[in-house]
Amino acid sequence: MKDYNISDLLPHKPPMQLITAVESVDFNAQKLVARVDITDQDLMYDKTIGGIPSWISLEYMAQAIGCFIGAADLEQNPKSVPAVGFVLGSRKLSVNIPAYLGGQSYFVHVQSVFCDKNIANFECQIYNSDNNLVASGAINVFRPDDIKKFMDERDE
Repeated sequence: MKDYNISDLLPHKPPMQLITAVESVDFNAQKLVARVDITDQDLMYDKTIGGIPSWISLEYMAQAIGCFIGAADLEQNPKSVPAVGFVLGSRKLSVNIPAYLGGQSYFVHVQSVFCDKNIANFECQIYNSDNNLVASGAINVFRPDDIKKFMDERDE
């Protein structure tokens, strides 16, 4: 598998770049697995709970989706730059843990269910290192053709 630099896939910059690495990508199956390593240096780390609150699950899923779309863009055009996208909503979001614990790794699985030029739907699961499901849901995302034009139109 190709070794991806997360900065080549996501428009996020540290400390908001939450994905540690891409573990695998299968463009035929429309799947990606990303890894998140939890450390006490993370922006969202809460030492009183020894980790990151589980409400961050949606953002982990969204950034893994961004990694998949970014990797697909690079496959099409090696000179592409990470595109800005938006979460439109989620359904059936379920989180089974209170926190992502420090010193642990978690694996975010995303699979495209529907994807056209601007709108996509992904099924997402997050597993701990023991392969136990800790979160799941379906995420709808939107990527405008031209982010500057889109934002300018929003200001009118």
